[in-house]
Amino acid sequence: MRRASGTGSMPFCYTEAAFVTTVARAPMTIATPRHANRRTETPSLVVRSDADGLSALEPEWRALAESDERATIYQTWEWNEAWWRCFGRGKLLHLLEMRDGGTLVGVAPLYISRHLGTPIRRAAFLGTGVSDYLDLICAPGAGQATAQAALAYLQREAPADAADLQQLAPHAHCLEHAAGLQSLPQEPCPYVPLPTTVKEWLSSLGKKMRENLRYSERLLHRSFTTVEFALADSDNLHECMEQLFTLHQKRWRARSLPGVLGGARVRAFHHLVARRFLDRGWLRLHILRLDGHTVSALYCFRYGPRTYYYLGGFDPTLARYSLGTLLTARAIQHAIEEGCAEFDFLRGNEPYKARWTSLCRTNSRVLVARPGSMKSAAFLRLTRLERHIEHRAKQFAEHRGRRP
Repeated sequence: MRRASGTGSMPFCYTEAAFVTTVARAPMTIATPRHANRRTETPSLVVRSDADGLSALEPEWRALAESDERATIYQTWEWNEAWWRCFGRGKLLHLLEMRDGGTLVGVAPLYISRHLGTPIRRAAFLGTGVSDYLDLICAPGAGQATAQAALAYLQREAPADAADLQQLAPHAHCLEHAAGLQSLPQEPCPYVPLPTTVKEWLSSLGKKMRENLRYSERLLHRSFTTVEFALADSDNLHECMEQLFTLHQKRWRARSLPGVLGGARVRAFHHLVARRFLDRGWLRLHILRLDGHTVSALYCFRYGPRTYYYLGGFDPTLARYSLGTLLTARAIQHAIEEGCAEFDFLRGNEPYKARWTSLCRTNSRVLVARPGSMKSAAFLRLTRLERHIEHRAKQFAEHRGRRP
């Protein structure tokens, strides 16, 4: 268990805007990291709890995310608004909007809900559960001020008993400035740094891996009349997404496991995200067709210098052809040709990822508890119990050669 350390103080202003309600708050303080020598102007903080406020922020949010070099695809307005639209029922939107002289310099997209059916109120990022990297978004140079303002508010003023900030990458603003707060390791995220040419990348693979790729592709061409690698477009996007869902679920059912794309709300969310990402030029839905039939699909996103491999599916009856491996190789090749600097396999240490890379970064989880609160203390105890259960479940799944 890792804890950040440091001392210091930082005041900020806070108002709440839910429909037409405005409430002023007194200044708050939070510890600052020891290495933070530079003081920055404190932003004003407004809380928005209505969906109209989320929609109204779209143009400013987009510009802010584009200016934040640490932002990932999961900090985009398109992803967060879609998540709230599909999964927001029964939750309270709690959007922290931070401004400096009227200019938007930070957004922390949060919601509040009852934790595991208990009276404990938990704040968390929009997208928790389906996102691989979560964080607030901030303007260049405003990371310290906005992160500390948001964390101080969550610790003392938010109408929640605790905040559970999950899947923070090592470079996340909230993790960097979480001085004095409890931080726990989460899942590893393997990634491949990409060279400038496909030839360089192929030469970096082991000899056996290169031979296996060549053999599998030759086998496909010997066994089928037509072999087609393609990207989904606006004309066939809905059909390709449905094929992805079917292949993903078929693969998991073969392992007697449910998969993650079985629910109607989950499918509606990804249909909406895929359409938005396609319109923005971020979607990379790779498809492999054999004799006209789709047999494998990789759901990837391109944002900034990275391609993210979100999930995939293939026909388990054709496992001997290594369909997933071949399509992953094509996706990496495509990322290199587009000039990407990294191919990110995202959360999880599944064995297939080790074929491609030995590098990984580990996400963290920051818990923000209210000092002296019995409910906050109960939340921390429940979190420890949850982690113990998850650990035992993973051990059991690994023993059976399956991923939970």
